[in-house]
Amino acid sequence: MLNCKRDYIKQPPLIFIAVGHGGPDPGAVHGALREADCNLAMAMQLRADLMRHGVQVKLSRYGDEEDRLQDEIAECNQYAPDFALALHTNAGGGSGFEVYYQTAPWKNCQYGARMASLFDGNVKKYLGVATRGCKTNQQLGWLKRVQAPCILVESFFIDGPRADWYSSIERIVLLSQAYTRAILEFFGIAYRENGILQLRIRVVNADLQTAEDYICQAVLIEGHYFVHLRQICKALGKGVYYDAEQKTPILYPPDVYAESEFQNGLLKLSDFPTRAERILAGISTEEALQYNFDEYDRADDGTLLQTLSIC
Repeated sequence: MLNCKRDYIKQPPLIFIAVGHGGPDPGAVHGALREADCNLAMAMQLRADLMRHGVQVKLSRYGDEEDRLQDEIAECNQYAPDFALALHTNAGGGSGFEVYYQTAPWKNCQYGARMASLFDGNVKKYLGVATRGCKTNQQLGWLKRVQAPCILVESFFIDGPRADWYSSIERIVLLSQAYTRAILEFFGIAYRENGILQLRIRVVNADLQTAEDYICQAVLIEGHYFVHLRQICKALGKGVYYDAEQKTPILYPPDVYAESEFQNGLLKLSDFPTRAERILAGISTEEALQYNFDEYDRADDGTLLQTLSIC
């Protein structure tokens, strides 16, 4: 009767995905279709969808390698995720998606039932198909031994009459998006379409009294919006400052704003109290990792990164 170790209010959530079968175990096979391959394709797409929303995801395997059930369970319990999902593909000549969830005496069963319902509803909605519904099965080892709230999905029947339709790239993408929407809804995270959006920036004129608004393009990647703000600043001959209260990047004349300098190759975090300010000052996340910090980051709450990141 174990429960997950993390508070469901905390963000970002941790998700563990067990990718069924693999290596010498292909799972169900029908013609050229192998369950292990279908599960991995689904898992990789789902991982990408979740990560671009800032969700932390760990897979039990990332290639066609042996992935035994007992190893998946042990790895999952060690990871201690907020939620765990086992991906499988059905067999037996039927058709449609179905999902299994934990039951009593597990304290987590209410969360599993809720997630299963969200998965089932989103598959119906976004694929426009009938499903086989939400089910329980106390004999499934994954549901019996995983300590976190968990479900097991059978995405479709590999030998069913619509196997080719379900296994197409288009349907794999749609299924993963339906799964993503379910997980995000469970954790209260808004789903965002991939692609480019317009971001407003404010440029302060030399008189320091007036300002102009500009529009630049931003891209959503792993839960953060990225814009080429450094290039924009350089082209305009400006410095950049982030107004946390207005949640707006402001571009200033360089004689008013000056970026902090590196001291002997050592980055002082007091010059950049937050990750957001370090990025806005022109230090990418990758560059920051190459430096030894001589102070603790006392104010790295990531507030800006939930709204805007700079590449």
